Amino acid sequence: MASTFSDRLKLELMATGANANTWGTNTNNNLEVLDAFAAGYLSKSVAGSANITLTTANASDTAESSNKTLELTGTLTGDIVVFIPAAESEYNFFNNTAGSQTLTIAATGHTANGVAIAQGAKTTVFCDGSSNFNVEIISSTDAGALGSGTLPDARFPATLPATSGANLTALNASNLGSGTVPDARFPATLPAASGVNLTALNASNLGSGTVADARLGTVSVSKGGTGLTSVGSAGQVLTTNSGADGLEYTTIVGGGGYNMQVFTNPGTYTPTSGMKNVKVTVVGGGGGTPGAQDGTSGSQKSGGGAGGGVAYEEISAASVGNSQPVTVGSGGGGGNNGQNNFGNGNPGGTSSFGSFLSATGGAVGTNSQSTTNPAAAGGSGSGGDYNGNGQPAMGQNLKDGGSAANGFGFGGFFEPNLSFKGNPGTGFGGGGGGTQSSNTTDPLGGSSGAGSAGVVIVEEYL
Repeated sequence: MASTFSDRLKLELMATGANANTWGTNTNNNLEVLDAFAAGYLSKSVAGSANITLTTANASDTAESSNKTLELTGTLTGDIVVFIPAAESEYNFFNNTAGSQTLTIAATGHTANGVAIAQGAKTTVFCDGSSNFNVEIISSTDAGALGSGTLPDARFPATLPATSGANLTALNASNLGSGTVPDARFPATLPAASGVNLTALNASNLGSGTVADARLGTVSVSKGGTGLTSVGSAGQVLTTNSGADGLEYTTIVGGGGYNMQVFTNPGTYTPTSGMKNVKVTVVGGGGGTPGAQDGTSGSQKSGGGAGGGVAYEEISAASVGNSQPVTVGSGGGGGNNGQNNFGNGNPGGTSSFGSFLSATGGAVGTNSQSTTNPAAAGGSGSGGDYNGNGQPAMGQNLKDGGSAANGFGFGGFFEPNLSFKGNPGTGFGGGGGGTQSSNTTDPLGGSSGAGSAGVVIVEEYL
């Protein structure tokens, strides 16, 4: 009668009278199988993504499923199932694979009843051998293999390793030592809370409320502050310090006064006490007009004198010093009319303020029978912040005097018809009006006009 084999360990069960002369060998073989099931160790690669079935054989101590402890190695590229025999048994598994895939232990033909073993876990599993062939974890030292239950505090290390909390659903923010809580984890309205224990609150995060003075530092000038820690005295104002690198309080000093000195004759300017700067205006004298010869054949004409020039300049007290000489240009005289003693007239004089600025007078009018001669040229300013030119003679046959630059004086005009007189310039720096003689039979020639004198105006800012 032939031998049979046990359901679990596949030991050879020898029939009576069978295996003559081989009982010792067969018995030793059964002992090897028992030895493997009791203490056998197998390292097996399960790399890849294909399911693995452990080999089994009758009375074989070399079958993979005959070992007590199995280390599974290799890199997984997909989830796999390692099948054990569908019989009552107990194994120690070490999932030493890589690849972040799932490894499941199941009884052959019963994948749905398998159990997953976490990578790195060393776990004891057993198959109960009943009709549904449950494969269960009966003990493990790796918390990753636990499906439920509570670990005592003693099982945790003093410092937990860094790990992702992506799958946590009930994490209390008070337990967070670092990191950022996303906005979605905050309620729409935060509950009222006391901030007495806060030690590093940034004021830029405050939406409302008042920061106590004691919490405010000195705000630098570069950040829009004053850089000061206290206010000044009553009536003081903030000014830039002498180093131009900060602010300081200073007492307001009186100022803003104004004074004006007008020179119509030459003299010396002496500053008023407290003068800070001056604005000086100089106007040159207006040009005179030549006389006309009468009693000659036909009538003789003379052109009007030109207006004086103008210059402006602002000068600091330091530049002016203690005093400055002032020159005022006189107006040019008019020539006499007459048969034999008619005069040529004179140009206007130059006005000046020290060596700073000056304005020349207007030129004397032309003395000619021709109406094509050029008009007398106006005076010109120089040395100022602004320099202007006087007007030349104007009007019919250029017999009206020119005005000073910028309207300081106006030219005299020629009176036609019976008097034929030239009027003098008015204001400051106006040119004299021209004249015209009569004829040989009616010597009624008028007088020629003189130019008006210039002026120097000193406006003081105190």
